[in-house]
Amino acid sequence: MKKFLKILGALIVLLVIVVVIFVATYKPKKFTDYGVYGDLFAWTTAQYEKQFQPRDINTFFTSFAQPLGFPFSKVFGGKDLGVKLRSYESAQLAAATVSIFEVPPGSGYYTTVTLNLLPRSGVRAPIMHVDFLKPSAGVPGMFILDFFNVDKKAISYEEFFGEDIAVIKQAMATVEKYQRTEAQGRGEISRYLDPFKSPYRLELNEPAAGDDAARRAFYSAASEAVKTVLPVYLKRIGRLQVDQAFAKGHEDATNYLVRELHAKDFAVKMGRNIFKENFYTYWQKGFWFVNIDFGK
Repeated sequence: MKKFLKILGALIVLLVIVVVIFVATYKPKKFTDYGVYGDLFAWTTAQYEKQFQPRDINTFFTSFAQPLGFPFSKVFGGKDLGVKLRSYESAQLAAATVSIFEVPPGSGYYTTVTLNLLPRSGVRAPIMHVDFLKPSAGVPGMFILDFFNVDKKAISYEEFFGEDIAVIKQAMATVEKYQRTEAQGRGEISRYLDPFKSPYRLELNEPAAGDDAARRAFYSAASEAVKTVLPVYLKRIGRLQVDQAFAKGHEDATNYLVRELHAKDFAVKMGRNIFKENFYTYWQKGFWFVNIDFGK
């Protein structure tokens, strides 16, 4: 029995050593985006610059790097996460924001691009949101574009897009083959958002990592979808006026969505651990410019 325990103890020690070595030496695989992420960030920023006024929060992210602790330093493959964020405003938009993650800062290797366009209270328009993520440890690459509607009785997609809804449908058709199916888990991680999702949602699966031609085509198609849809959204929302009679109800409905995100969104939970004391500056002030005290 003693001999068995000694052998078992030795095996446990050996296993611990192996695990420690693996963790210490592990580096996540890198995936090319064929220059799409950097281009999309620059292109989106240029669209905002043409039409809107920059927000003060841009100063905070002029040369911003977030130190990464374990295990996020392993997940991202670096000790610091570079974050570029540009945000703008207009008479119709409280925040038109785009951000990009870079690891390490200055390397040109990007992992995530996010767009969020938040209408001002009283502007009868949906929220436009885009997440474009590369594959990472245990997570496949994905692209999501949607128009979140906080009040479907008061805000109509058909009225908002008008005749341009044909352009939205055409953009959807060009990426139809990439659309994630229910069998593939479409919408599973964001069921709580189902009441806000649109019929025009793009939730795309990235092709397998080994197929370079298929991945290149996917990145190009997803980027083109954004470049097709965003100008339509900006044109349509630019025609609207603030409806003061709807403003308070709109504000309350938007705050409800943001509270749901804060309480239930997986990315928010990750973000709070990644950004630590800078999380609310990045997430709430950068993207969701709402007056909510989360008791931080």
